[in-house]
Amino acid sequence: MKRIRSIVGLLAGIFIFCGITRGLNFLYVLDADSEYERFVWNDFYASKGKIDNLYLGSSHVYCDINPYILDEKNGQYNFNMATPGQLMNGTYYLLKEADRNNEISHVYIELYYYFNVNDNFNLYEEPTKTDAFRNWNNLEYMKLSFNKLAYFWRTTDIEEYPNVFFRFSKYRSKIDDWNYIKDNIIQKTENKSDIGDLKRGYFPMNIVYKEKERVFEQGRILEMQPMAESSEKYLRKAISYCQKQDIPVTLFISPMYELQLISTENYDNYVAQVRLIADEYDIDFYDFNLAKEEYLSIQQTDFFYDEGHLNLTGADIFTDFFYQVMSGNTLENSKYFYDTYKQKLQDQEPEVYGIYYRKATDSKDNKRIIRNMWLASNREEGMEYRIVFTPAEQEPYMMQDFSENRQFTIDADEHGTCTITYRVKSMPDLEQTIEIEY
Repeated sequence: MKRIRSIVGLLAGIFIFCGITRGLNFLYVLDADSEYERFVWNDFYASKGKIDNLYLGSSHVYCDINPYILDEKNGQYNFNMATPGQLMNGTYYLLKEADRNNEISHVYIELYYYFNVNDNFNLYEEPTKTDAFRNWNNLEYMKLSFNKLAYFWRTTDIEEYPNVFFRFSKYRSKIDDWNYIKDNIIQKTENKSDIGDLKRGYFPMNIVYKEKERVFEQGRILEMQPMAESSEKYLRKAISYCQKQDIPVTLFISPMYELQLISTENYDNYVAQVRLIADEYDIDFYDFNLAKEEYLSIQQTDFFYDEGHLNLTGADIFTDFFYQVMSGNTLENSKYFYDTYKQKLQDQEPEVYGIYYRKATDSKDNKRIIRNMWLASNREEGMEYRIVFTPAEQEPYMMQDFSENRQFTIDADEHGTCTITYRVKSMPDLEQTIEIEY
């Protein structure tokens, strides 16, 4: 009897502990922090045994690939197993989870550069370190399995265990913030969500990217061999896994607006590195940022909702062309693409796509924060630019008259309208003007 009472007491203690933990999670954890993951994992397990074609990657998959269009075209069940900021080690374990539950016919891995390269503005930190929470959000909704335990073990440092096991511990700064607790309870009880009816991992965005909003904070500079060591390691593991399981695998990159691509300062470095890996494993790789205009006419703000993601209309156009490419063969498809991004830019009419910038401390005044800004032009030389700034509620001032210079600096807290007039140096009478809100 004494042993039975001890066991009952232990079970009761565990039950009470779990209840308290669940209650604290309800009070403090924001569903919005991993809301998308919750939706996609629930739908994934509801689709158990149905999935034929699997699409892995970040938001550049779940915004850009419409699985319902693909269903109609290939007669199969297509699923976007994409999550926000999905890291390559996450891609590998999500691939294994999908293969564990389905008979996969083909795997498509999207390789958006941002989450696959080192953070060269933060001591070259690996993305698996700087964005590790992306994996924890997936682990929260995965069902218990050996694959989940391996995913946890390989992607979580010991000091982070409390944040994964006890999610509320990440919100300890809110311990006595009663307004925060009240708002969180209201949001959960009213079941509010900004995602809507998300199905098959597809998140259509009915928003149009406005031309005047074309300002982008530079996130990465793509130097030689920019892919992070951990990203390359797990990309190779994912490819090898597919080949061992006799599952065809294709690599691709979704189209982005030129402003973001130009901000990388040498996008071709990343393309070249991925291409070498694809060639080594003898698999196809298609970068749709290199698609020719006559085949994929998508470089218009009407088809984007920001500089990196397509909106609903753009996703439909892209998905249609995506299927056209994927249903063809490598030799036939080569006519659709340029060999390099630099070649593509040179083939376009001279244009300015917007402004990209990076915040910094003024070298002459450590207390002053500035924005170093660059015009995102498709010409490195041969064009001239006149730049006029009109700060909010102030008189306009000219930053520069016509000059080939594309770089300038303003105070970080200055806001207003920037008017850019540009022309080809050899044709000074043909001027074009754009306005950007900064």
